[in-house]
Amino acid sequence: MATVLELYEKLKPKLGEREARELLEFIEQSVERRAATKEDLQRVEVSLREDLQRTEVSLREEIAALRAEIQRVLADLLRWSFAFWAGAVGTLSGVILALR
Repeated sequence: MATVLELYEKLKPKLGEREARELLEFIEQSVERRAATKEDLQRVEVSLREDLQRTEVSLREEIAALRAEIQRVLADLLRWSFAFWAGAVGTLSGVILALR
């Protein structure tokens, strides 16, 4: 990759000394304006970390809610299972007594 001085030396014969210098200064200023500074990157990093923490808290809350829902459904299933088996035992007992 060519350095600024090398580019200047190449452009000087074609554009002239003043124009070559102005062109390279313009390019350097444009690059500096568009380049992210270390502070910019640190601000973005802090912002991303905060977003990640908020997302993590939100996910933990959702997981806790899902666990509570699962426990409720399991309790309902256990209750219905008991009712089914109690009904089945009652029905079989009635059939056995009726056949005696």
